[in-house]
Amino acid sequence: MGRAAPSDHDDAPDSDPAMTSREAAKLLGVSITTAQMWMESGMLASWKTPGGHRRTRHSSVMSLLGHQEVVRDEPGAITTTEIVSLADSAYPVIHNESERADFVENTMEDATSETAFHRVTWLANELLDTPIALITFLTSERQIFRSAHGLNITGTPRSWAFCNYTIAQSEVFCVVDATKDARFKNNPLVISAPFARFYAGIRLMYQGMAFGSLCVIDTEPRILRSHERQALEELAALATDILRLQILESKSQRM
Repeated sequence: MGRAAPSDHDDAPDSDPAMTSREAAKLLGVSITTAQMWMESGMLASWKTPGGHRRTRHSSVMSLLGHQEVVRDEPGAITTTEIVSLADSAYPVIHNESERADFVENTMEDATSETAFHRVTWLANELLDTPIALITFLTSERQIFRSAHGLNITGTPRSWAFCNYTIAQSEVFCVVDATKDARFKNNPLVISAPFARFYAGIRLMYQGMAFGSLCVIDTEPRILRSHERQALEELAALATDILRLQILESKSQRM
């Protein structure tokens, strides 16, 4: 559950105003449903009003975005729009990113079945002994979880995705301890729930395009062993086969 309201939350200064879930969602670049889920789970600190509505503080939203120190009243201060823009560009972009993102967004609707993907992420957790396994699709702005075993959200802003690095290489991408990696130590998924430490992912390909990835996450640092790497590679091949079949079946039904 979200964190209870402090007794003096109504007395907070105007510089840190209360925000509705809709306002928080807009600033975070996520759906209202996702923002509400984060508030309920405690990932985004919040409280309930006497009427039962969730509220959060502007500072809590900015902390989740990874920008905790923002001055607004001084000349040259960074604006909210600029912060979101900076966050959205703070990841590697492959050479055909625009083409890749368009391909994903135009084809993703053909991959409609989640059940088969859930089997893959369940197996990934079992074989690698991790609490979280994901199948992600990366659009131009979002990291969409087509299966999230052990994580109760449907996606994140693209800028939060470890998988930005995964799709840029053909081999398994691994992070031993995210808190000691300059690329990820301030990532909202590291500094707040689920407090990711270890990550290992491999890209999912279709027609030469990287759709996204299969990845596992642990809340403790660890080393990826050779047999675990092989298991991840085999499961990624299975997920790719599932994706290919779903797309072919969807297209044949429209003919």
